[in-house]
Amino acid sequence: MGRQKSYYIFAPEKKRRKSPGCLVLILAVLFAAVVLGLLTNAAMNRKTNLTTEKVRVMSLDKKLENFTLLHLSDLHGDARGLDADMWRTLLYGKGFSAVVMTGDMVGRGGDYTPLVSLIKTLKQIKADVPVYLIAGDDDPAAVMSTLHGNPEVLADWVRAAQDAGAVYLDRPVSQPVGKLTAWFVPEYLYSVDIAGMQDSLTRQKQDMEAQGQQYEGEGGASYRALCYRLEAITASAEALKAMGKEDLQIGLAHVPLQADYVREMVEWADETAAFSFRRLSLVVAGHFCGGQWRLGGLGPLYVPQQGWFPGDTGVTGMQRVNSISQYISAGLAPSDFYPMPGRLFNTPAVTLLSFTAKID
Repeated sequence: MGRQKSYYIFAPEKKRRKSPGCLVLILAVLFAAVVLGLLTNAAMNRKTNLTTEKVRVMSLDKKLENFTLLHLSDLHGDARGLDADMWRTLLYGKGFSAVVMTGDMVGRGGDYTPLVSLIKTLKQIKADVPVYLIAGDDDPAAVMSTLHGNPEVLADWVRAAQDAGAVYLDRPVSQPVGKLTAWFVPEYLYSVDIAGMQDSLTRQKQDMEAQGQQYEGEGGASYRALCYRLEAITASAEALKAMGKEDLQIGLAHVPLQADYVREMVEWADETAAFSFRRLSLVVAGHFCGGQWRLGGLGPLYVPQQGWFPGDTGVTGMQRVNSISQYISAGLAPSDFYPMPGRLFNTPAVTLLSFTAKID
């Protein structure tokens, strides 16, 4: 008989090579997700959202009901400012009584052409609506105190913005609202002893004149800058005399006010004075650009000095501390304040802020 083939039940099976198909599929899905994310983010960054917020003020005068501001911040010289058609479409049919720009509209690059173009477009849309502008921490210096080749005190970008129709806000400015008045105020003035500052600058001016610095090159530039600051603080002192307790006060800041600062300012504010931090109906600010990189449902990914996933409080949107309402703009462009480049899942936005005494 021929030998039969032996079979062993527990004989080791030959190892099969794993098919690369599964790994390829996983990589393809990941690649598709990344591409989809990038395309989605690019589409979000091409848009500009127009959001609306209510500013609730107790005992608001009936004539100020629905008084509305258009709030913009942190353009950082982005080409978005040049797109006049986009702005006309975005704001078509929208009512607002003032525009507030809370800093970093030029940014570190120094190109103020987009800002000037944007101001001109806004003035074309609503010629009679004032545009109030403050400088941010990334903007070039607004006041020139060193020798720079001409006798002008204000920087080129500020003067260009003024020529386009903006009001550079370095003192309180009043705006009539019927028979009432709204005041637009650089927020830092609430923490300044205005009379004391006026006296100090006057003495410095006298000292410089006694030394003849107004006739020097570098000294002359410092002297002209000091004279400008003295003129601004003197105008501020005069504005305080004109303020009434029933007037609406709106503070413009670039960096949002921290809760501890607000509480301290409210505690020490003079309750009897017309010009008082307690009488601020709204502070508008920017700076944080909505957190720059955002993840759906989690908010900002990282904010310097605040850490990972800090949430939106103090970064973007409306918040109320004690009796003070503060609105922080999501901004229009990315900021060099962050280590992460660009904006991630964070659509640029401007906001219509409407005052009301109503409670929904």
